[in-house]
Amino acid sequence: MITPNKVLSLKESALGRLGVLLRDRGEDIDLVTLYHNVADQFESVDQFLLALDTLFLLGRVDVNLTTRIVTYAG
Repeated sequence: MITPNKVLSLKESALGRLGVLLRDRGEDIDLVTLYHNVADQFESVDQFLLALDTLFLLGRVDVNLTTRIVTYAG
């Protein structure tokens, strides 16, 4: 689930997991490598993708689908 509610806390929601993806912000990274680095912090790949999509919509990351490289905004 993306947003917290009565059953799901902020920490357990995709919004609460955004910090996990931003914590080790550095150089460009391959999408698969990024997932492997943080997979233990997410319940599923779906939750990881929701968090990544949210960061993309907020302009915090850019994902090149051809090269599969994630670039963090400065």
